[in-house]
Amino acid sequence: MTTIVVGGGITGLLTSLKFNDSVIIESKKTYRNSYASLWSVFPPLCGNHYDECLQAETEYLNFCKDYDIICKKAHILRKAENKIGGKILSREEIKDLEPDINLEEAEYFDNGLFVEGEDLINKLSSEANIRYSNVTKINISNDTVSSIALSNGEEIKGDFYIFTASYLLQNLLQNFVTFKPYKGHLIIANTKYNLRGILIVNDRIAISGKRLYMNGDSTNTSTTDIDYTQISKTINTFKDIIDFDTTNLEIRVGFRSVSENGEPVLLNPYKNLIIVGGYKFGFALAPVLAKKVKELIKKL
Repeated sequence: MTTIVVGGGITGLLTSLKFNDSVIIESKKTYRNSYASLWSVFPPLCGNHYDECLQAETEYLNFCKDYDIICKKAHILRKAENKIGGKILSREEIKDLEPDINLEEAEYFDNGLFVEGEDLINKLSSEANIRYSNVTKINISNDTVSSIALSNGEEIKGDFYIFTASYLLQNLLQNFVTFKPYKGHLIIANTKYNLRGILIVNDRIAISGKRLYMNGDSTNTSTTDIDYTQISKTINTFKDIIDFDTTNLEIRVGFRSVSENGEPVLLNPYKNLIIVGGYKFGFALAPVLAKKVKELIKKL
């Protein structure tokens, strides 16, 4: 059985692992939106998907073990005006957890996860069967996808076709679902200090991996330019909390393709076509959605 997976981000890569004979169609050879993620799971922010986010953490821990990837269970410290039920810690209690940060008060949660995601994506990509091209047409016959046409002139046939969420494919999927592009920036900085856990300040997030990673902005736009107003806001949010070098920053722009209500999508519009993804925290649910795709195909 040949399974065609359209999209080589984290959801597409993890979905392809579920099938022995899978082919990934990916438009970008050198850079994908998943490279601009923070590669973390925050169950307290997952709402109705809290348990699924915990399940995803277990899946990621297994992947990290199998592929020898840096991965750590991490506490979450959150400072924001609206509280969401965490234990309130004082400055002294915070210092016990995070000696290198300057924070007067924060909510505490004990169930976050960080993955050195770029390494995981590179490892999964190196073992996947990826063809680099764009899908230009879905050919339908008798309520079944017969093939997909690629921009290189090739026509690909498979038994099942799995389209992972992408606003770039909106013209092909518009009859079934709407995905909106949300641009964000990943800021990578050097620092001699370390965050042991995940730090959330208002809408901005920071965590230490090989370097210090910061992001959190999200704007409904498809422009690829760096928004330096957002960069400044993120830097200013954290510069007085943890010391880091602001002179040699790496900035990555990435897009999340989000459904209209921010909820994950799992659709089966044709007998052998599945559309999956669209969650506002795409990395957080990717392993769970990959399993759901596998379970759905077993029933078809």
